[in-house]
Amino acid sequence: MSNLHVAGDLAKDSLYSDVAPKDLEWTLASGSSTETQTFYLATNEGHFAFVQMIHSNIGLWNPTIQFTSRFFGNGVNTFKSVNMTNFTLSPDRRSASANNMSIKLNPECNKYAVNLTHKELIVSFEFERIDRGFKIGGGKTYFGQDKSSGFVEHKFWPKGNVKGNMVVDGRAFDVTGVGLFVHAIQGMRPHLIASRWNFVNFQSDVASLSMCEFETTPNYGSKKINQGSLVVNNKLVGVSVKNMAQFLETSLDPETKYKVPTKIKYTWEGKTLETDEDFSAFLEIKLDVLMDKIDVLNEVPYFLKKIVQAFVAKPYVYQWFNEAEAHVKIGENEELTAKGKLFSECSFIS
Repeated sequence: MSNLHVAGDLAKDSLYSDVAPKDLEWTLASGSSTETQTFYLATNEGHFAFVQMIHSNIGLWNPTIQFTSRFFGNGVNTFKSVNMTNFTLSPDRRSASANNMSIKLNPECNKYAVNLTHKELIVSFEFERIDRGFKIGGGKTYFGQDKSSGFVEHKFWPKGNVKGNMVVDGRAFDVTGVGLFVHAIQGMRPHLIASRWNFVNFQSDVASLSMCEFETTPNYGSKKINQGSLVVNNKLVGVSVKNMAQFLETSLDPETKYKVPTKIKYTWEGKTLETDEDFSAFLEIKLDVLMDKIDVLNEVPYFLKKIVQAFVAKPYVYQWFNEAEAHVKIGENEELTAKGKLFSECSFIS
């Protein structure tokens, strides 16, 4: 009997599930869990930003609440990480706030208002879902023969309209554009789930592509689990699990000893939701613009760092933001070529 139960396998032939209002509730799962809401923004001015709220129970006593943000563009490349207190949820659990920060979902459950006031960073924008969200099957991959060891869960809004501003170190930027929203839960210690992660957010006027892939640890068979989506002309065309992130060229990072990609090919394969036609897409990218290399242990509180180090994990996250060209084929239609902005992220855990 397998000790890994993958969301795509559990879903069988019905991969697509809608993201219902209940899926957008903060669960604050007990035990060693980490829950995040993340907004990835590609602005009309060609810049990139992300903001993320993290609620983590991995520590010994009180949960750790963290707000992280990046802005990249116009000569600015800055990453901010702020530890929070006074975390509270709305009565319906769909909105969260901490000191000087809030992520609020409207009653229609299709628009978030994100606000942060900090001496180094001010964030104020709205993120409104385009078309619909998705999860793969029930959204969860379970670990352990009886599914009791833990789980990973992802819910996506693959495209949204963004309106608002960020002020970074006293400089104001318009972040109006489009983006991707992800609500994720890791219901066990991160180093037990995966040794690697790959994440993609490609946004253009014509087509948008998302991909989230992790490779399980050897205890769970070193299996690659992937989920992705294709949006064309602001409609969710399909979701897929037969996707790949192939490292075509790598370079050894002398500091971390990880083989970091310098050229990647991303591929998607699936069936359209409405017509059940085959679709495929690919992006091949030379990763010219390294936005950041993040030593994760530098960004977490001291006591949490000691816990992670005790498990011999050395997590590093590499992030790139490049212009890219996606090639999309749907059924017998002509290939569609879309030029846009690609955010790529590779995480190495151990």
